[in-house]
Amino acid sequence: MRRVFAILLLLGFSTPAFATPPDTFGFGARSNALAGAVTADVGDTSANYYNPAGLVHDGALRIAAWYANSQPLLEINGERSSVERHGSLNVGLVAPATFGDLRLAFGLALHLPEQRVARTRSTIVDRPRWEMYDTRSHRIFLATNLAIQIAPWLRIGAGIAFQSASVLTLELRGDVNPFNASATRLEHSFRGDLSSIRYPQAGIQITPHDRFEIGLAYRDSYELSNTIIALADATISGSANLHFGLDTLSVSLYGPRQLAAGLAARPIDGLRLSFDLTWYDWSRHPSLIALQDITIETDLMGLGIPDEITALPPIDPELDDTFVPRVGIEYSPVRTERHQLDLRLGYSFERTPFPTQRGVTNFVDGDKHTVAFGIGIAFTDLEPTLPGSLHFDAYVTYSRIAPRTHPKDSLVDAVGDYVAEGHLVQAGLGVEVAFE
Repeated sequence: MRRVFAILLLLGFSTPAFATPPDTFGFGARSNALAGAVTADVGDTSANYYNPAGLVHDGALRIAAWYANSQPLLEINGERSSVERHGSLNVGLVAPATFGDLRLAFGLALHLPEQRVARTRSTIVDRPRWEMYDTRSHRIFLATNLAIQIAPWLRIGAGIAFQSASVLTLELRGDVNPFNASATRLEHSFRGDLSSIRYPQAGIQITPHDRFEIGLAYRDSYELSNTIIALADATISGSANLHFGLDTLSVSLYGPRQLAAGLAARPIDGLRLSFDLTWYDWSRHPSLIALQDITIETDLMGLGIPDEITALPPIDPELDDTFVPRVGIEYSPVRTERHQLDLRLGYSFERTPFPTQRGVTNFVDGDKHTVAFGIGIAFTDLEPTLPGSLHFDAYVTYSRIAPRTHPKDSLVDAVGDYVAEGHLVQAGLGVEVAFE
């Protein structure tokens, strides 16, 4: 009986993840190597995430696929945290079209996690947990976009990204004999329903000069809610009936509003410099505590089961808005009619939106410095085999999560003071075909 109730109660304490996997790990081999500083002039399939206007940047039909793997090395008080690695297969498409003098392009992007397509992990608020990296990466990201080139110097794009909310139902029924475990017979059934939610994104790219570009990109906020329903009907020792019901609603995935502004310049041939600044509206984040409705009915006297179980009330996480700067450098030391070699370097700084965890909650995070390196090789003269170009790109990123001390206000806090820090290492390899 204790095990049955423990499982049911734990189902109610699932906590949210934050935003989509591309928000954590980036999207695209080239864009990742530049630390995401591509809003102004992105033109490959990663424009589906960074700026939809870039889909019509050069008018090429592009098909890309890449694999990425991220290994978190996170610690609390010097002990390794159990945060899984994240591997993913990513696919991108840019399909151009022309209507008279009007150029258009349709884009599609898909991020498919390697381990599982969706994950909601139960937690306990007084147990430290890396909220930014624990569960949010285990989600599918899908986006569709349309871009239009209005003038040679002006491109606009917009689209919709998709996520799936879930309703999970667990039912237990049968006979329970507390004095003879072999006489206990329980049956269970589990059902899951997924429904999609949509949120818009849009962008603009302006080219006032052939060596200078400006970009703006906006992504709306969304809340992905999960409903978990647990029902238990049991007969105890053939004489007493017990009914247990749990209905919990939690925000399993939250994406803040984002506004990115970018500049890109080419001071000399073969050299690209870029700068992005992105605003994240974290201050509107909902409570991290799930809303629960628990009912218990029984005709067995003296069992000591309370009539109701009080869940934790909603707690304002008090997150702060953040501004994330990104810098990218791309240099092409080899540029011929047949080949091109690109070397890439990027840096970003992400200040954590979480306050110091002094109270009952323990949502761990820290300021993150990221350095990115990448290389790209393009074969640009493949006719008559291929009327276009073939691109191979690889990148490695290293992130340092700065040490952060969480001193507790209460001297009798169950967790006590702790220090959290860590490292994230990510690598990816991709191929893209661009048809002229």
